[in-house]
Amino acid sequence: MKMASMNAKSSLRVFAAVLASLTGAFAEVTQHGKVIQSFTHATNTGFGSELFVAGNHPDLGNWNPVLAKKLLWTSGNVWTGQVAIEAGHALEYKFIIRTNAWDSFCDGGNAVWQDGANLATNIPAGPAAPFSSKGLWYFSGWTNANIIWQSGLDTNWYSTAMTQVSTGRFAGEFLYHADGIGAPGEKLSFVPNGSMGGVEDWDHSPATGGDYFTVLDAFVLQDGQIYSYWPPASVSVSRIIVTNCGSSFPAIPGRAVRIYLPRGYDQNTWKKYPVLYMHDGQNVFQPGGGGGCWNAETNADYMISLGMMRETIIAAVDNTTNRIHEYLPPCDSYAGRPGIADQYANFLIHNVRPMVDSVFRTLNDRDNTAILGSSCGGIVSFYLGIETNVYGKIGPMSSATWIAPVFTGRMDTNDTSGLRIYMDMGSDESDGEEPEMWNDHWIVYDILLRDGYVPNETLRSEIGCGHPHSEWAWDARLPMAYEFLMNINDEPNLVLQRDHPPVAGEAAMAGGVFSLSTPTLKGHRYTLERCEDITGPSWTGVCTSALESLLWTTRALTDTNASGDRFFYRIASEPAE
Repeated sequence: MKMASMNAKSSLRVFAAVLASLTGAFAEVTQHGKVIQSFTHATNTGFGSELFVAGNHPDLGNWNPVLAKKLLWTSGNVWTGQVAIEAGHALEYKFIIRTNAWDSFCDGGNAVWQDGANLATNIPAGPAAPFSSKGLWYFSGWTNANIIWQSGLDTNWYSTAMTQVSTGRFAGEFLYHADGIGAPGEKLSFVPNGSMGGVEDWDHSPATGGDYFTVLDAFVLQDGQIYSYWPPASVSVSRIIVTNCGSSFPAIPGRAVRIYLPRGYDQNTWKKYPVLYMHDGQNVFQPGGGGGCWNAETNADYMISLGMMRETIIAAVDNTTNRIHEYLPPCDSYAGRPGIADQYANFLIHNVRPMVDSVFRTLNDRDNTAILGSSCGGIVSFYLGIETNVYGKIGPMSSATWIAPVFTGRMDTNDTSGLRIYMDMGSDESDGEEPEMWNDHWIVYDILLRDGYVPNETLRSEIGCGHPHSEWAWDARLPMAYEFLMNINDEPNLVLQRDHPPVAGEAAMAGGVFSLSTPTLKGHRYTLERCEDITGPSWTGVCTSALESLLWTTRALTDTNASGDRFFYRIASEPAE
């Protein structure tokens, strides 16, 4: 923290001038550092074809037609859409017409490109980061160490020497540090390189077998694992606990619930965790069931170790022989019987969730509670997200919405906004026999676009090329769902906060109101504290900010009662729980 002093009788600047300097200079960015860009194009694509937009950035598919973003048809053959794109990028793009059928979607040649030169626009920059590069802390027994790295859209690789700053956790180990690597907010790929006793060595990621990669801007690399906080010297591996949860609802029998606890759960007693609930629990963790296995625990271990997913508790709830009806909304019927997803929702919310919350250290607010499932489990994931206020993030994978036409119609006529949604489909799930499954994926996608969902920010839609309707396919796509729903940047980065504590910026005094600006980091609250005598300080908090929602920005903190002759000020920060 840094301190600033201010004589209440001397006016340094007009308060309004400071506010003006903090607003309007940059684009409005999303919580993940993107800018929402609108696209509109009028054209007749012809029957069976739709309009997409592709461009020179991963957020628009890097010119790959298969990864382009589909737009929404509106009256008059006007196609519109919004896409969240990395701030500060010189964007080039084109509209393309594609046949949107399951058997041609993954063909890169299935594209009619807009004539003429590329269209271009500059995605405006967001607020400047309070640091110029990423930072790495690294434990190793090497006597010297380097980091070989590549960042963002720059395809070049660079080598940066690490500085040995102290001894490590035990004799013969050292703590190294490197900064000046990568750019804030961008994805970093890297591998440490060093030597001991003149013998050169490389530290490859145990997860990938090659390079490490992460989106974190400051992190610790210890024993092949990336952390956004300082880990204990020895970290326990993840584990699964199997328990049973009784039911208070006659239509829903009690059943087994399998609980995944992430790495370090035993040592990090200070930490609470978001919870992801998953359906079809028998198939979620190894060894799986009759249909196969999602390998949800090894997928989570992989993504967490790379700093690409929050450490998350996963509660996998078994199904029963009445699976389809438990997962079917009550407004729809199957085999002559109405669905009872409302009762299954009661079981999850009033039996399973309290059991998980009472036994484990959970963050149980809506933003930290997610639900995910496939096929009929995808339908009930939509239902639980839209019809309750419990789950803020949902992962309907390969949703069999074709057996729930009434509920799909309700989605079309009601506002579904307010969620973060990962949805996907395999190109070979229909195989020409059940085209409704493929077609309904895009029907629901359009519904979500009409309700204001923005690809890359509140919505992610993926197609698994060549993927059938199977656990194997959901296993393969699960890391993408993890990355989007349990985004590592949704929680405060404690290493970043330690490396870049709050500093006093511009100060202003006018009419008994004192203002002090400070750079802020996501997931932290900032308090302006005041005292009258720096020699024997008794600090009083006079203003506390809201929890910062952006990756970084600059905020002004004010003291509206700065009426004394002389005060000293400082800024303190505290991360969210």
